[in-house]
Amino acid sequence: MKVKKINKYRLSNSDLLRYNKHILLEEIETDGLEILKQKHVAIIGLGGLGCPLAQYLSTSGIGKITLIDNDRVEETNLQRQILYTSTDIGLYKTDVARKRLVIMNPDLNVDSQNVNFSSESINLVKDADIIIDATDNFKSRSTINRISLILKKPLVMGAAIKMQGQVAVFRNDLSNMPCYNCLYDDIDDEINSCIDLGVLSMLTGVIGSLQATEVIKTLLNFGESLESKLLLVDLKHMGFRTIKITKDKKCKICN
Repeated sequence: MKVKKINKYRLSNSDLLRYNKHILLEEIETDGLEILKQKHVAIIGLGGLGCPLAQYLSTSGIGKITLIDNDRVEETNLQRQILYTSTDIGLYKTDVARKRLVIMNPDLNVDSQNVNFSSESINLVKDADIIIDATDNFKSRSTINRISLILKKPLVMGAAIKMQGQVAVFRNDLSNMPCYNCLYDDIDDEINSCIDLGVLSMLTGVIGSLQATEVIKTLLNFGESLESKLLLVDLKHMGFRTIKITKDKKCKICN
């Protein structure tokens, strides 16, 4: 599908060189890059998923990224959280990530917010075109889902544990579409996370990359997306399966 121009953004010679390989793609070209340069995405969670997400999106041509996390870098993070090094231990992830991303792309507008995302954080993401959930617990995901619905923003969700992962896209701007809570409405927040069960480091890279791909496809409206679908990834047996997500008419959140 050919993308349509919006509010002409003048590309510089540097843009044409840096994003040359994207411009060569018929799904993007210069028109798509002009659109991306005007887009703002919010990444909530800078762990195993958030790190590759932030890296790929920062070099994709997107104009602004908001990073939200309140954790500090720990030694146990270094196995899979590829934005950080041993010298970053003890520092806030948002501070380290912002510096790394700006080094990779000096023209990128990075807004880093060292906060624990909650219902009161709605103003941090109200201007974003897409909200990306890269957190690792159901309480945070439920909060992000609620805020996405209030703001009517598309939500790209990812999860990874052991050697299995999930990716889904929710169009929360349409009342007849399912939300995250339609998929998981009775999950106990005390369920084990990767902290308890472990996670293959490469899995977080795969899931984060898939989330980044869905963000670009959603912003530029091309290809077949994971909208109202759940992609199940099993790296142990190298299996990929997609299931359809239907709207729960009894959902306490989106209804």
